[in-house]
Amino acid sequence: MKAFALFLLIVGLFLFLSIIGVFNFNFRLIVEIIFAIFFGVEGIRELTKRNFIGIGGIIFSVFLFTSIFEIFGYRFSLNQTFVALIASYLIGIGIHILLKKTITPNFWEKW
Repeated sequence: MKAFALFLLIVGLFLFLSIIGVFNFNFRLIVEIIFAIFFGVEGIRELTKRNFIGIGGIIFSVFLFTSIFEIFGYRFSLNQTFVALIASYLIGIGIHILLKKTITPNFWEKW
């Protein structure tokens, strides 16, 4: 419940900043903020389980936050965001394979 209260505070702050004209607030921004928080939390949760695939979620969350606040002065399109999602998880999977000692697929054991 506290996370939802914090989210409402942030949305209210952004609304006031958009009224003043300091910050542009629209539906795409809300969706990007929700997904950035979701992928960041998911990445941290996976890293606490010693699963390095969570690095992909953190990389994508950072990418979304740079797109939201236009840190590099550029707003990324939907296609670029989708490719960044795939690329960040490929990086996470590659790091997971390099750092994990044994990887045993369990798919064929049932047959």
